[in-house]
Amino acid sequence: MNSLFKSMQINQLSGQLRQIAGTPNVLSMQFTAVDVAGIRESIITIADECKTDDPQIARQLLAAKDILFATNQFGQTFINPYAIGEILFGLDYLFAQGQEPSTEKQTTADLWSYIHPLIQKSSKKLYEDGHFANAAEDAFIEINARVKNLFSIVNPGSKVPDGDTAMTTVFSTNNPLIEFCDRSTETGYNKQKGYMQMLAGAMSALRNPKAHSNSEILSAEEAYRRLTTASMLMYAIDDAVKYSNIIE
Repeated sequence: MNSLFKSMQINQLSGQLRQIAGTPNVLSMQFTAVDVAGIRESIITIADECKTDDPQIARQLLAAKDILFATNQFGQTFINPYAIGEILFGLDYLFAQGQEPSTEKQTTADLWSYIHPLIQKSSKKLYEDGHFANAAEDAFIEINARVKNLFSIVNPGSKVPDGDTAMTTVFSTNNPLIEFCDRSTETGYNKQKGYMQMLAGAMSALRNPKAHSNSEILSAEEAYRRLTTASMLMYAIDDAVKYSNIIE
């Protein structure tokens, strides 16, 4: 594969995945067998072409490809946003290797265009200044602060919960203060449950990476993956606020 065609293929796959990642209801998107096969084939082709010069990136792409899609018991196929972040980082690295510095800058700017504005506000400067752990931490602190504010709006005068308790209280599956969708259907109930669990898990596992280990240092790649996850969750909260007719 010549370098021009390789760059075109990387751009095409990167654009497709960014469009998917930027969709607010990305977790609800269903994919056909043709979609899945096409994306997987593109990843395999690119990984195969770069395995000699960039074996680590090739392994990263193939590993992320294996967890990119999951099929539920009803035969519906969904995408894993965390794996999208893994793949995009690898693709951007490969693309930048063959470009002039100005194009690489533009590629980095494009990365941020798919991150939720509130996450950009809390974390972009920290990330670009190299404070990766702080950037990741502040993204989830921003989510926590927003959900606590939503609790106060919906339930004024009550003691405001924090962290994972705030998430399970506000987005409870059985008695939620705020709903993501119609919970009367099995799909709707599972969506409410899934987002509640992801938000609660993010508060426990990702809100304060520095507190979990004094020696933990996040790489740029890991921090960006966490920012992608935070962005996806923040867009989900946007959907819930809109669906529940909340005025912030």
